[in-house]
Amino acid sequence: MDWPVSVALARSVPELPTGTDWSYEVKLDGHRMIMWRTDAGVRLQARSGRDVTAAWGDLALAGHHLPAGTVLDGEAVITTEDGRISFEAAQARAASSPTRAHRLASQRPAHYITGVRTGSWVDTRRVIGRSQQVGDPRSRRPT
Repeated sequence: MDWPVSVALARSVPELPTGTDWSYEVKLDGHRMIMWRTDAGVRLQARSGRDVTAAWGDLALAGHHLPAGTVLDGEAVITTEDGRISFEAAQARAASSPTRAHRLASQRPAHYITGVRTGSWVDTRRVIGRSQQVGDPRSRRPT
């Protein structure tokens, strides 16, 4: 797979499709990004194709637990003290220098909400189950 990777984008439709082959996910107010676990490390890519690893180092560190070759398409979110997702905090992080991003991450670590780019939900649980953020009580395995 070549870098950059294209993200899967939602389409507006007049009504939701139905049937057993469809699943739905919540729209989150964060920053869309690809997490790519390579043999050499982890790369994070914004929707635009720009490398954003430096601004989201805490997520890159968590991604080291994934097996090499894993590509995730998801949303980086930051929560407030009351557990709400803050788009403003995600915007501030995305626009930060690496030094400021590191400081912000120590105050409010990011969470990466995702599904595996290829494969089934069973594969998602197998891969993501081993990559929870260490020490974060809100991080849990998918059920």
